[in-house]
Amino acid sequence: MAVAGELRGKVAIVTGGSRGIGRSMCLAFAAAGAQVVVASRTEHEPPPDSPFIKYGSGTINDTAQQIAVAGGEALAVPCDVTNSDDLRDLADRTVKHFGRIDIVVSNAGVDCESPVVDLEEELLDRTLTVNIRGPILLCKYVLPAMIEQKGGGSIFCITSGASQAYREGRVGYSMSKAALDRAYLSIAEEVREHDIAVNVLSPGRVDTWMNRHGDWPGTGHIPMEQPDSINEAAVWLATQKASTFTGQRIERAEFGINWGPSIPMPAR
Repeated sequence: MAVAGELRGKVAIVTGGSRGIGRSMCLAFAAAGAQVVVASRTEHEPPPDSPFIKYGSGTINDTAQQIAVAGGEALAVPCDVTNSDDLRDLADRTVKHFGRIDIVVSNAGVDCESPVVDLEEELLDRTLTVNIRGPILLCKYVLPAMIEQKGGGSIFCITSGASQAYREGRVGYSMSKAALDRAYLSIAEEVREHDIAVNVLSPGRVDTWMNRHGDWPGTGHIPMEQPDSINEAAVWLATQKASTFTGQRIERAEFGINWGPSIPMPAR
């Protein structure tokens, strides 16, 4: 459970914050005292006859409203991570509204479900744009403000077990997440001197739109967790700097066991 005030005075950006894991992290950061920027393409609810409505519903305004009702402060910013102007605007609006950026979570992502022989080029291009290009450009636009503040900060992305193992029909998705892992672990070294932590968090199998919408062969034996299972690990990562914990790819299920409070950061 997030500790009240643990993130007080901090400003957090979360992409894909309209539903699922992204919404859960937004609410957890706000509960810990952060001012939260909720970013996503989703400004309007899907129609009531949409499939998987329970998992596909949610908007940035709804998430921001939940934070406000709980006594927190949030800013909803429409943002398509495939659009570099949107990402630049996200960083600019955050600084203009809250004055700083301390925590950035690259959570927005898409699936790529197809055997290679049937893979549509447009689907592959979109997957690479959302899952790799977007997260890198997000860092490009938030880092200048974070570096100028000279107070460190924390950036992390949400990856998948698919980045390290075969998933049937998910070659494109697995590749995109493996590339994302490598990109963020490399960025960690680029910004280490500025005391900005950059990490990669794998949440496990979570009850979200992607897992309900797609059939993930070979994962049925993995317990299905609820989105709020990520909250403690996410809040702890949000409190870190390069001097305390950076350059790590970690599993949410191992939080408090192999990494987390009172557990030394692995040697470089």
